[in-house]
Amino acid sequence: MASAPRSAITLFRLGALFALLANIGGAVVAATHSGFECGDWPGCTADALLPGGVVNELLYRNPWIEMIHRTSAALTTPTVLIAAIVGVRLRGVHPLVRILPWFAVVGALIAGFVGRGLVLGETYPMWVSALDLTAAQVTMASMVIAAIALERAPVRWSVTRVGVFGWGALGSLYLMHVAGLYGAGPNSYTRVVSWPVWRILDADLHGSLAAQWLRFPLAALAAVLIVLAIREACARGTAPVARTVAGVLMAVCLASGAVIAFTATDALGVPMAVSAVGLLFTLLLIAGRASLHTIPWDEEPTSPQAEAPARQAS
Repeated sequence: MASAPRSAITLFRLGALFALLANIGGAVVAATHSGFECGDWPGCTADALLPGGVVNELLYRNPWIEMIHRTSAALTTPTVLIAAIVGVRLRGVHPLVRILPWFAVVGALIAGFVGRGLVLGETYPMWVSALDLTAAQVTMASMVIAAIALERAPVRWSVTRVGVFGWGALGSLYLMHVAGLYGAGPNSYTRVVSWPVWRILDADLHGSLAAQWLRFPLAALAAVLIVLAIREACARGTAPVARTVAGVLMAVCLASGAVIAFTATDALGVPMAVSAVGLLFTLLLIAGRASLHTIPWDEEPTSPQAEAPARQAS
C-alpha cells in the first residue's frame, strides 16, 4: 500500500480533533464550574440557554460552556466508531490503524456514560473518576497515533530518543493528573486535567495529602523529559512547530499553576486547563511521529504472490 485514501486520513484526523476538543471542553467546564449549569441530559434546560438565562459570567458557571463540551463529546463517539469500521476494511495498513480506533470507541463510551451520570446527580467513587479521565485520554491518544500510522502508511514502529522521552513525559503527566484526582478529593470541581493546585476551593479540603505531594516529583520528571524530547528533536531538526508549541504550553501551564498556588485563586484555571490538555496532545504528536516512520518504497515487504511473477520473468 503506497498511501492511504485521503478520505480515511481526514476521518481519522477528525476523530483525533473531536477527542482533543472533548478533553479541552471537559477541562474548561471543570475550571469554570459550569458542569452543573444544565440540569438535564443530553440537552439543557431552556431557561438556562435562552436569552436572559442564568449566566454568572462568561467563564464562570456558563451553561453554554457545558453544552459546547457535550457537542464535541457527542461528535467524538460516532466519528471514532466510523473510523474503527473503516480501519478494519483498509488493506495493507499497520495493525495500529485497525486496533486503536476501537480503544477510542470504548474510551468515548465510558467517558460519555460517566459524564451523563455526573450531570444527573450520580455519585461515583474516586476510581470511577480515574477511569473517566483515563478513558478520555485513551480516546485522544488512540486516534492521534492511529491517524499518524495511517497518514504515513506504510509504516514501521521504531525506538528513538525523541520517542522515548516523549512517551516517558506522557506517562508521567498521566500519573500526575490521576494523582491530582485523589489530591482534589471527593466532589471537587477540580477533578480534571491540570488540577488541582490544592485546597483552593472548599471542595478540595478532603483530598489526599500523599497524592498531592506525589504530583510534584511527577511534574518535575515530566518537565525534564519534555525538555529532553524538545532538545533531541532540535538536534535532529525534526518537529520544529510541535516542539515550539510544547515548550510554550509547558511554560503557560507552569506559570498559571504558580500564580494560582501563590495567590490562592482559580482565576487562571482556564489557561492552565487548556495548556495542560494541549501539551498532552502536542506530546502525542511528537512521540507518535518520532516512533512511526514511513517505510521507503525499496524496503517495503513483498508478498509471495508479487514475488512469483518476478521469479518467472528472471
